Order: sequence, then structure tokens, then C-alpha cells
Amino acid sequence: MADFDKIFRKVRPIVLKLRRLYYLHLWEYDDWMQEGQLVLFQLLERHPELSDDDRKLAIYFKTKFSNYIKDKIRQQESQKRKFNRMAYEEIGELAHSLASKEMLLDDYVAYQDSLSRLEEILTEEEKELLERATCGECFAGKKAFLRKIEPYLKWFQ
Repeated sequence: MADFDKIFRKVRPIVLKLRRLYYLHLWEYDDWMQEGQLVLFQLLERHPELSDDDRKLAIYFKTKFSNYIKDKIRQQESQKRKFNRMAYEEIGELAHSLASKEMLLDDYVAYQDSLSRLEEILTEEEKELLERATCGECFAGKKAFLRKIEPYLKWFQ
């Protein structure tokens, strides 16, 4: 067992590097170490001569472990295995990296309400300009029109 730990310490940096490169759902540090040891054990069973050659061990282990990780990622992303995923996924640790450009439901409802109240006071020509502005079209007098309706939509800028 002491020999195995000594050999694993040699390939541990490879496990840590792949851990930084890839994300596996619900895998923590201990899971990466355990899977690395498992792959190393299987590799040494098939090729016991690798325990004597550090360079060859590193090359073989990196190849085998990275292929193993990629298989795990494919398995998680597979359409056939979607039912294995949890219905709710905790994103607390990843929330900082998720960009959200969508409106929340309550903001969307308030925005639609403001638009409908604005349309009630606009003329037919101004309603057409509002539709063109919301579609992102360019037209003469757009800046002046947007300044005019700004007080009605100031909460959504």
C-alpha cells in the first residue's frame, strides 16, 4: 500500500490539473482523488512495468485519466441519461459565473403593464414608433421619441 501511495503522489498533479480544466457535476476534491487512484490501480494492473518508469507512467496515466474524465462528462451530458440528473441543482458555488440577461417574471409583468399604460396615452402614429423602437429599428426622431416615453419606462433601463 505504501508503494501505491508513493506512485500516486507522482501522478497527483495530473489529477489536480484535470480537475481545474473540467467540471463534473457533484464531484468534490475527494472524488477526483478516488477516481485518480482507481484509474492508476487499473493501469498498474495492466502495465506493472510502469511503476519503475516515471516518465512513461505520467504519459500513460494522463492519457488514461483524461479519457476517463471525458467519458464521465459525456455520460453526464448524454440525452439518454438526462433522468440521472437531479431536478434541482445547487448553483451556489457557480452562480458568480452565470450571466443573466433575462428579465425575472415579476419584472416582465411590470414592464408589460407599463407598456400597456403607455400605449393608452399614445397616438396611433406614436404607437407605431414605439413598436419600431422596441424592434430596434432606426428612424428619424427616435431620440426625441425615446426621451418622451422615458419617464414611463424609467424603471427598466
